[in-house]
Amino acid sequence: MAPADVKKHTVASLVNVPVMKEHHGRDFYKYFFTTHPEHRRYYKGAENFNADDVEKSERFDKLGHAILLHVHVLANTFDNEPVFRAFTDEVINRHVTRGLEPVLWKDFWGYWKGFLENKGTTLSAEQKEAWDTLGKLFNEEAQSQLTKQGLPHV
Repeated sequence: MAPADVKKHTVASLVNVPVMKEHHGRDFYKYFFTTHPEHRRYYKGAENFNADDVEKSERFDKLGHAILLHVHVLANTFDNEPVFRAFTDEVINRHVTRGLEPVLWKDFWGYWKGFLENKGTTLSAEQKEAWDTLGKLFNEEAQSQLTKQGLPHV
């Protein structure tokens, strides 16, 4: 799929989770902690949080806004590979001290598609392929950045 098409399809699929509207980012963490509780361990102090705890948490409101903004930026810059890769590097650099398993940089995109569907988005085959393509390049750059920093990578 051409980069412009990846951008078109990923951006279109974000219609139900606009930036700066309601609390869609926080909703991601409610979904994530409910469907993948094994990953709560990466959130110090929230290892036992459930969706209700996330709902009341200012921390997850801020984290949710950040993750939503990051995904929107990645989708909107996919057709500008140098910017996409540089932004990916910034995302990785902000997470290096958190001890995330390297495979999670690829796995995240499956979680993200599940979240979009949970928010009422019916992903077309083209949109699923577009997210897979974006996730593949993101993971490629993430692993490269981890390697450069001498950190575990896959």
